[in-house]
Amino acid sequence: MKKYLGLSSLIMIITFIILCFIVPQVLNPLPESLDLLLLIFLLLDSFLTAIFSVKGRLKTITLAISSFGVLVLFGLFIMVIGIMLFGNFGT
Repeated sequence: MKKYLGLSSLIMIITFIILCFIVPQVLNPLPESLDLLLLIFLLLDSFLTAIFSVKGRLKTITLAISSFGVLVLFGLFIMVIGIMLFGNFGT
């Protein structure tokens, strides 16, 4: 079972990229909060399954792609917290 985690992580990150960047109009019927939660959970699940997958080239690829997304998400959270604490930056 563990040998398929890398493949499922790659499928989840590709689904995230397709839903977020290529065809975002698919998510228009959903409410805004559910839309964001779906994308965040998809990204985090992809990252966690990449961590626990079996060593190999597929694990390295999926972990690199999903960790980049998680770092961007972490940076956005830090920026939002900074705006809440210190006001809008640059004004």
